[in-house]
Amino acid sequence: MRLVGVDPRLVFKIRATSRLTEADLRNKGLQHLGESAGWDYFVLPHDPEATTFQEAIQAYERSDEGKSVFALIDDIEPYGPDDRRGPGLEPDQVLTFPLLVDIHLWPASSGPQARERLASVRAVVGDHERGADDQPEFLLMRASVDEESLNGVLQLPAVERVRVPPSPYLSPTDWIDEPSLETIEQPATRVGSVGIIDDGVHLNHPLLRGLVDSFEVPSGHSWAPPTQHGTMVAGLAAYGDFEPALRDGTPLPPPLSVVAARVVEDRAGSETATFPTDTPEHRILEEAIREIVSRGANVVNISLADRYGYAGPHVDHRTEMLDRLARELDVVIVVASGNVGESLLPEPRELHARHPEHLLADECRVAEPAVAANCLTVGSIARSDQGAHPDGDSPPQLRAVAGIDEVSPFSRSGPGFRPKGSVKPDLVHYGGNLVSQATLSQRNLSPTDVGVAVVSLGVPGPFHASIGTSFAAPRVARIAAVVRDEYPSASANLTRALVGLSARVPNPHRVKSGAKAAEVAKHLALTGYGAPDERRAIESLQNRVVMTFDGEIEADTSIIHPIPIPEEFAIGKSDRTIAIALAYDPPTRRFRREYLASRMKVDLYRLFDLDELKAIMARQPIDGDRLKLPDNRRRIKSLKPSSEAVLHSTLQVRRWNASAATSLDPNDGQTYHLVVTHMRTPWAELAEPGYDRQRYALAVELEDRGRQQINILDRLRDRVRPTV
Repeated sequence: MRLVGVDPRLVFKIRATSRLTEADLRNKGLQHLGESAGWDYFVLPHDPEATTFQEAIQAYERSDEGKSVFALIDDIEPYGPDDRRGPGLEPDQVLTFPLLVDIHLWPASSGPQARERLASVRAVVGDHERGADDQPEFLLMRASVDEESLNGVLQLPAVERVRVPPSPYLSPTDWIDEPSLETIEQPATRVGSVGIIDDGVHLNHPLLRGLVDSFEVPSGHSWAPPTQHGTMVAGLAAYGDFEPALRDGTPLPPPLSVVAARVVEDRAGSETATFPTDTPEHRILEEAIREIVSRGANVVNISLADRYGYAGPHVDHRTEMLDRLARELDVVIVVASGNVGESLLPEPRELHARHPEHLLADECRVAEPAVAANCLTVGSIARSDQGAHPDGDSPPQLRAVAGIDEVSPFSRSGPGFRPKGSVKPDLVHYGGNLVSQATLSQRNLSPTDVGVAVVSLGVPGPFHASIGTSFAAPRVARIAAVVRDEYPSASANLTRALVGLSARVPNPHRVKSGAKAAEVAKHLALTGYGAPDERRAIESLQNRVVMTFDGEIEADTSIIHPIPIPEEFAIGKSDRTIAIALAYDPPTRRFRREYLASRMKVDLYRLFDLDELKAIMARQPIDGDRLKLPDNRRRIKSLKPSSEAVLHSTLQVRRWNASAATSLDPNDGQTYHLVVTHMRTPWAELAEPGYDRQRYALAVELEDRGRQQINILDRLRDRVRPTV
């Protein structure tokens, strides 16, 4: 909801002892403006007299009506100077004056009111103003302040927040003027390769020379000159990231080799890639994937997607083909989720107000072939929250839509091939942001803003910038390729499980414990299981251990995996996590309502004798009403997301944060039991005659973040092999 004409005299703060939802506040006549890291809520009455709120308080005083909300309120107080301190101005921060700050004001209802509020700030900062955004909904002034004027600004009711100005993650001046490649430390190539299916790659780029094995589908076609797209994708698939090296002078990551298939071109110069012949796209893609695999790459990135979101009810030939090849060839296929075009975005003022909820609209759903079940679908998050001009200037009129690590405004969201339950995108990575700029009374989205864009390789370059999920996907493809290089015997399923397990939900999308199911589902649809990490995907540490299994299950059965829980891990109160990643690759059939030929699920139990648990599971029907299972401590129900939320996903990552002292107990035993269940759909035999076994992989993580010194790795080495 867009805030128009906030009266700063009516803003106040509620201190609560537990979580209050927006619905809780709305039902009491309050508009939610924001909240702190604790349980402090900044609210605004719906009406100037706060009539609804006062009536709710009076009803509570008379009869305890609304006790579920008011019992949680510890204090109500005005919005004050300390609440106005933003990033860089925290109470314990040592400040050096004069200090450049951005002064954000409460949105105004009109131009005259906006000018009045800006005038109140100018009366304090004098002639030290450095620029302003005077549009009523985006009021901001940048100024150089001394200690006295800073304190004066913090006292002004019209001021919402004061912070040091944000800066781009990477200044354009660090790369846009063709920095000498001699200043960038280039490491030796590491073993491993990744395939890409894209536009042509500029093979003579200094950082790609000798790394790329390329071919064309169809061969013999007279191709248009390549755009920058394929070269940017190849650069990110090979290196993973360029921005830290350009910003901090650190070495580039060791590059992988790239097998590049050219399948599209931009012959009209319209910045829209098209397949160049009448051959069906799914046949072109299949030929390219098979050739890439024959040349030694077992991870393939496809940063090509439809312009429009998946609408169902059935998937198309491309999607079904990708799922079939992932299973047949045991290859990891990574697909970009697609981009929401500017024509589908709200106008800039609304976009700022509605982000990221606008991405949950049907037209913003993931685009084919990114709904593919057996593939990794990748959306985008923003790395930078400040736009910039090519000369490095970042005036206050430039406003990024997404915050740091928040889903990008153009990134498509889930669900995937089903109305409910299919987690898509599976993962996210950095793909850029959008920026609006004030011009007189208008607000316009800038073309690719170099302050928030992804920087990769380009020609003449050596670097080029752009935005899109196209540039998030190859980062994930590189991580998957590194996993397959580190563990050559790992299947595609185990690779997906390890990459998924390494992921962490970005901070802006982490939901607090006790959040409603709809809130959990919203963020799962936006960012999936989160952003993966290359190191976490391939390493165990003394306080973080990953155990794996890579095998098969008989159809319509359950398997029990013992999970060792060291006593040191179970004792006391600490920030501990048990996480489980399951990946499998069932047959698919696009004309069936149930696209997957089977479903799988996991449950975690403790305080069970193995024979007792076997007896219980043997009596469980595969479909229909299940026998009653324990409702007490013996069955762990706190794995998030819920089993139902991920049931129709072939990659399932679920976590249990056991931080309280009572969460784990040595008396629970030193072995938990993970039950994996397989369930065929009625048409499974039509998809694959003789389908009586299913490949799957597990990765189980024990991590104690609160006690870095704990050594659970050696304890588990004493007790188990490297498999669950």
